[in-house]
Amino acid sequence: MQITPATATASEQARAQAFIELGFDTTQALMLAATRDAGQHVELDVVRRLLDAGCPHALALRIVV
Repeated sequence: MQITPATATASEQARAQAFIELGFDTTQALMLAATRDAGQHVELDVVRRLLDAGCPHALALRIVV
């Protein structure tokens, strides 16, 4: 499934797709992928490490957002 919200950049779309592949739903993936102030964004590897350590998806989202 391709994610193409009108305001997402190509980079954000690619990151959102990667978060979906980690098991997040579309809304969660878009929140994680959105670029923050000063160009910062949530790193996929940080989220992957949380999930690999047994952290539930909802808690991982709360930690990094």
